[in-house]
Amino acid sequence: MSHIAAGEIERIVREVLAEMSAPPLAASQTPAPALAISPLAASQNEAPLEGDLLVTCRLVTMAAVAERLASARRLVVPPGAVVTPAVRDELQRRRVPLVRAASPLAAAKEAKPLPRLVLMAARARRDPAALAEALGREGVEVCRLTSDCLIAATDQLAGEVTRPGTLGLLWTRHTAAGLCLANRHPALRAVLASDRPGTAAAVQAVAANVLVLDPAAVSGFQQRQIVGEFCRGGVHPCPEKFKNRLG
Repeated sequence: MSHIAAGEIERIVREVLAEMSAPPLAASQTPAPALAISPLAASQNEAPLEGDLLVTCRLVTMAAVAERLASARRLVVPPGAVVTPAVRDELQRRRVPLVRAASPLAAAKEAKPLPRLVLMAARARRDPAALAEALGREGVEVCRLTSDCLIAATDQLAGEVTRPGTLGLLWTRHTAAGLCLANRHPALRAVLASDRPGTAAAVQAVAANVLVLDPAAVSGFQQRQIVGEFCRGGVHPCPEKFKNRLG
């Protein structure tokens, strides 16, 4: 939290104080429907559910979770963590349950490891540093490469993506050429990153292992959503029905 602006810290403090000082309901008052809070088993042998957002900090703010809530099925926090009203309101709006776990950190260790992402910037005018940093905060190992030649970029990407547990991202404004060149490689199944639902459907259809993204066509927030979800989905083999052609 060392880089949080003073105004943000003040807002967080106000939210926490408001939550702690809220008066109890009178006996005649009917409480509003509350967001469900359920315990997780303390056993470290119980793996977390797919789509859990695991948070280990003691103060859970919107700044800590906002970018990852869109794809979360549950928010898992430590037993004594303070969850700000802003986070609770957003969870309520999204219908995402809040779960207090005995040890989210232990649960995180049981979770499926995230794949390595090779981020190839090819003839791109925009720097993908912000995206790489955001993915790194989510636990994704990002290997950044650059190339002035799309052909060389896709050749190098093909060599990297054949390594176990690896996905690829081609960051370029020349998406049509990038898609065609990438898909000439038997090892690559590349799809265009557009909007989040469309990209997710395309990735699922062919078990894509490469995204081709034009940074000028997709906002920074959408980039983090789309690529983050792509990484969390993991590496999958080519669908059986396409193996003869897509390999």
